[in-house]
Amino acid sequence: HPDMEARNRGTSVYFPDRVIPMFPEKLSNGICSLNPREDRLTLTVEMLFDKKGDRLKYGIYESVIVSDERMTYTNVKKILVDRDPELLERYKDLIDSFKIMKELCLRLRKKRMQRGSIDFDLPEPEIIMDIQGRPVDIIRAERNIAHRIIEEFMIAANETVAQHMAGRDFIYRIHEPPDSDKVLDFNEFVASLGYSYKLSPANPKTFQRLLRKFEGKPEERLINQLLLRTMKQARYSTENLGHFGLASSHYTHFTSPIRRYPDLVVHRLIKRTLKRRRKGYAPDISLLEDIARHSSERERVAMEAEREAVDFKKLEFMKDKIGEKYDGIISGVTAFGIFVELEEIPVEGLVRVTSMYDDFYRLDEKGHRLVGERTGKVFRLGDKVKVKIMNVNVENKKIDLIII
Repeated sequence: HPDMEARNRGTSVYFPDRVIPMFPEKLSNGICSLNPREDRLTLTVEMLFDKKGDRLKYGIYESVIVSDERMTYTNVKKILVDRDPELLERYKDLIDSFKIMKELCLRLRKKRMQRGSIDFDLPEPEIIMDIQGRPVDIIRAERNIAHRIIEEFMIAANETVAQHMAGRDFIYRIHEPPDSDKVLDFNEFVASLGYSYKLSPANPKTFQRLLRKFEGKPEERLINQLLLRTMKQARYSTENLGHFGLASSHYTHFTSPIRRYPDLVVHRLIKRTLKRRRKGYAPDISLLEDIARHSSERERVAMEAEREAVDFKKLEFMKDKIGEKYDGIISGVTAFGIFVELEEIPVEGLVRVTSMYDDFYRLDEKGHRLVGERTGKVFRLGDKVKVKIMNVNVENKKIDLIII
């Protein structure tokens, strides 16, 4: 049954060279795809905002839409930022809409930041491949104004839907506050850097302020990564525990019913309330908890698979780089060595302590550093180092580096 198959998958999976869709392709690329100038059945959340970005009213209803164009992030950015003359002419009827979208996005974002929403902005690696699927380059993916517009509008729709359904049987997207002992360790580490600043596990604003405090400083990358590690993972739940990272009291996933099963269930739950019928539009309430738990598990599995596929392509790309030298940043410290992310290419390798001949290095776990017993030399998370590629082992998924 297609629905059970979609439920089992839980999500579409995105690999560098292919997508494994949650729905059969006939649906995901056919009747469910928002092709321009074609009638499509949709569920609409219409929101009216004032100039400050406050939502005045909203409506949720079943609809038929006909989209004008299939835009790309690149083209919208070229219109709004680069003012590309050719695109300005081609899309002249839509320019005013894009400008209003940008203005609303910036106001919604400002409001979200004011309430304490945390934005890490860590660029994802993007693998450029040739026609045979071989990696020819690895870059840091851009997150421009077009991405931000979609992001803000999706967050606004997700919050509106979650608020609308509050008090009913529902699936929320929740993000619990971090454990206090992890926050304590983080505070100690920040103090060891010479900064007097304390995070509160109850207040996301303290996290956001800290990120701002380190903006542009040499430790910015280190603080971003460590802060990310103190956080819990977001998940699905029938209990509304709020979303810490977004500083949101009501949040769900509504905007991607073709590629995430919880969103599809949320659509069905909404339709049941719209039609005021008890049957036929959504699963039994007793199943919602199982769906939330299973969807969270499938999301983890998909993320892990996606990461492994990206890592494999990275190793393939680095195979012919043995002997080359790169600047890097220490991205992980363990008793057996230090992980270094290269600055030029977003690829990570390992410097084993057994290759660090100049001293005997011990791990200072709380200080996130290795310390040489004789020389007192320190290698700390976030430090810059110069490294040489010694070996690339695709089978063992390892890139071996030495410090030079």
